[in-house]
Amino acid sequence: MLKLLYVKVSMTVLLLLSTLLAPTNVVAQSVSGKVINARTKEPIPLVSITIPAMSAMAFKTGGSANEKGEFTIDIDADLPVELEFSHVGYLRKKVMITELRNDLVIELVEDFTQLDDFTVTSEKVTVEELRAPIDIQKIDLRTLQYTPSFNFYDAISNLKGVDFATQSTIIQNVNTRGFNSNSNPRFRQFIDGIDTQAPGLSFSLGNIVGPSSLDIQSVKVIPGPSTSFYGPSAFNGILDMQTKSAFDFQGFSFSAKLATAAIEETNRDFINLGNNTTEFSARYAVAFDDKIAFKVSGTVFEGVDFRARNYDNKGAGFRFEQVHSDKTQGVDGINVYGDDRPTVMLLQKNNLLPDAPDTVFYLTRTGYREENIVNYDARNYKFNAALSYRLNEESEFNLTAQYGLADAMITGVDRIALRDFEISQFKAEFKSPKFLLRAYTTKQNSGNTYNAGALGEELVQAGKPDALWFQQFRNFYENTLGGVPGIEFARERAEGPTSGLFSGRLDPESEEYNLARTQLLNNSTPSDGIAIKDQSSLSHLDVRYSFKEDQEFFDDLFLGGSYRFYDPESSGTVFVDSAANDVTNYEYGVYVEGQKALDDRTNLTVSLRYDRNENFDPKLNQRISVVRNYKNNHYFRASFSRGFRFPNVLEQFQNQNLGDVQLIGGLSEVTDNYDLVGNAFLQSALLDYNDRVFEAVNVNGERYVQAQGQFFDIIRDNIVAAEDFDGLEPERITTIEFGYRSLVQERRIFEVTVYRNYYQNFIGNRRLVRTRTSPSIDLQRAIDQANNPATSDLVFVTDNAEGNIITQGVELLYDITGLSGINFGVNATFANIIQDANDPIVPGFNTAPFKWNVTLGHRRISRNLGGSFSWRARSEYDWQSPFADGPVRGFSTFDMQLTYRLPEISSQIRIGGNNVYNIRQFNTFGGPEINAFYYISFVYDPFQKN
Repeated sequence: MLKLLYVKVSMTVLLLLSTLLAPTNVVAQSVSGKVINARTKEPIPLVSITIPAMSAMAFKTGGSANEKGEFTIDIDADLPVELEFSHVGYLRKKVMITELRNDLVIELVEDFTQLDDFTVTSEKVTVEELRAPIDIQKIDLRTLQYTPSFNFYDAISNLKGVDFATQSTIIQNVNTRGFNSNSNPRFRQFIDGIDTQAPGLSFSLGNIVGPSSLDIQSVKVIPGPSTSFYGPSAFNGILDMQTKSAFDFQGFSFSAKLATAAIEETNRDFINLGNNTTEFSARYAVAFDDKIAFKVSGTVFEGVDFRARNYDNKGAGFRFEQVHSDKTQGVDGINVYGDDRPTVMLLQKNNLLPDAPDTVFYLTRTGYREENIVNYDARNYKFNAALSYRLNEESEFNLTAQYGLADAMITGVDRIALRDFEISQFKAEFKSPKFLLRAYTTKQNSGNTYNAGALGEELVQAGKPDALWFQQFRNFYENTLGGVPGIEFARERAEGPTSGLFSGRLDPESEEYNLARTQLLNNSTPSDGIAIKDQSSLSHLDVRYSFKEDQEFFDDLFLGGSYRFYDPESSGTVFVDSAANDVTNYEYGVYVEGQKALDDRTNLTVSLRYDRNENFDPKLNQRISVVRNYKNNHYFRASFSRGFRFPNVLEQFQNQNLGDVQLIGGLSEVTDNYDLVGNAFLQSALLDYNDRVFEAVNVNGERYVQAQGQFFDIIRDNIVAAEDFDGLEPERITTIEFGYRSLVQERRIFEVTVYRNYYQNFIGNRRLVRTRTSPSIDLQRAIDQANNPATSDLVFVTDNAEGNIITQGVELLYDITGLSGINFGVNATFANIIQDANDPIVPGFNTAPFKWNVTLGHRRISRNLGGSFSWRARSEYDWQSPFADGPVRGFSTFDMQLTYRLPEISSQIRIGGNNVYNIRQFNTFGGPEINAFYYISFVYDPFQKN
């Protein structure tokens, strides 16, 4: 306080001295007015105003506009005087003042140009983003053109704090702030206001239904909870994509791309030609009298997919043991299917020696590699159309249609082969500065999609069912003399044919195998879990009204609401729906958000949202944030928010057979069908129990029966009790966040964000084993059944974590554009999780503790040549999911692109590569291996920024 008083007194004294010492012929005078956007007529806050003539004499002159764009400038010089107005994202403007006025209106024009000598950093940040109450990461049109990536969607991976879960060459899942997953329900993706999630999957499949690079206008990522404005599903953040207006971008554009992927495992050359991929895109837009406009665009992508070929062992034995051996019979390959569930085999090595010690071990079948089960062709056909009608300069009505068809591999609860998978979306929207009304619907058609894991399991059973195979293995091994010829002999005989009833293991290269595969795909039923029949849909309504001009307390005030209706339709293959049980779900919400300038440099934003889901009690989401401008273009922000996420339709109603696992939702109407209370126990308890017994028998020489009895309490203490299923509840998050963002000399951007999240009722999977005999009645028999896949089931139940979960992180960004034209950017992220280790729910944080992104580029290395490079690195982290748990090794990726401009024909030729050094890597455990991808493209686009 004393310091502030001292500063004010000092400034007053200096002002008095300057007045006394000023020339007597100069009279104190001032001008005032307002600065507005020349296009929108909206006020521009915090515009810098200088008097160049006085500045040249080293006097600090001028000032800045306030938050409402209003200014008053003292002029201690004879008229006329020239004022210069400048602001991030706008062209500088000089105005000659010839008379004193208090009603000046200064219009600044947005800077859409690219200077020949250097890049303007202001393209990357606007004043609205600098003073935003939330962190915003944005990629504009020009940056997208020069980013080293095959398409604009891949460029998102270079943004601060972003995680990718690579599913396919055409499908990437985006996430921020932890809890990444193959099917991320906590991160939302929008295209012109449309949520792009597949209704039956509850997550977005990358950009298979979105715009092409020709139609994209901008991409924005908002990390962290955004539930107050975007609804209860925007838990970890949102991806907001905006397409080009048919009014502003008229004409024809076209692109052709040819790429090759270094997929062949036997060829690890720096550049491996083959496995070609092509993509053709076109866009056309036309407007009539600035009243009606129409645009249409399409993309045809055909190529090869990345392959999941991690055959390491995640079962008994060492990770490098990929085949069964004398020492390890419990091999379970990660991308090998049909070998998943082991049985516990108790053997005496020779029945002729009754005193021989017991031997107990895990035993699995021989499965099939994924490459033997699926083909890796990938394709994506997209079509988008929009019709727009302008009632006036500020009001517009839009009709939009989007369609996408895809063939690709994805990793969900299992490895899924999307075949003829379709998504259709239709939107009707009216928008004006004060009012928004938007309605859209999304329809999903799974086509011929199938579960590759379940297909592998059924192919193993087609050769010989488990009950017969395991019995034959035991017989052949126990009746050998002194263990000779050995355990491999027993496996070989069990794999063979049986009296003409079963042919034994099917050779994946044989016609018999291909015939069995085709028959299983064509004759699949819900009980085998192979075919996925999903025609789910959703309908959504948004409405928002601005009371900015209807009240005076807030600078801006929004009132809005939304309604959503889900209609899951899977014929019992995914959900608990059937002809006699039509499953539906609805939710709605209303919200209010107000923004107020507390003074010329401090903004306050408050929001409140009420949401209700059909199956859950109403919840309130709140957010309050303060932004303080310290000097020009230096902004500090602090925010506190509390949000909720309702369980999605899968988490509520899922009833999906994966072959070796049954996944079920957490609603009582689903769990009650499985009678789990008292009849099931935790899978982790069974694994712990077996480890103790194995050690007692194999190491300490104890008899199996006696060893079992010593550890019964491990199972008994983990039998499912009634209080374990007290009802599925919405997740809750409380977030505290602090941030700083600055723009220096319009060339340097610096950002720091620190956050901490507190989760309650975190939704995950409770992994249970359900036996034919209740463990509450006969524990010994139940344990024996649990260790036999033929007499027990794995059931993964959606449930809430009992303990609290805390995540925290720090995100840094520095970006500079030199006067020579070189742009350099670096961002780094640290994130970690604090969790109760005894909680049976598995919250897969699935996020690297450390992430680094470095970019370097120059758009004019020569007159028509530009280049850009990026390097991404991730530290090692653990991955947990219903499909597989395991470590993801640290990796780094180097991308590059050279762009040659042909301005005479409004075209560009781009040559580049992703992961150009072909460092084999994966970013999800059990997911596809990411290979080098080299491409060349030709783009004709009259609107591209050259």
